Amino acid sequence: MTVTTLKTAETTRPAPKLTCTWVAVRGDDGRTRMEMRWVDQTQRTARHAA
Repeated sequence: MTVTTLKTAETTRPAPKLTCTWVAVRGDDGRTRMEMRWVDQTQRTARHAA
């Protein structure tokens, strides 16, 4: 019987790349304002690519 160990690089996800950017936020009164928010860069690029 052969035992192989798993490499940690294959089992763990890399940390998300966070960037601070302006995001449109709609308030309770229905008005839209811009706020600075930390956004996951990988999700943002995937959304823009679609």
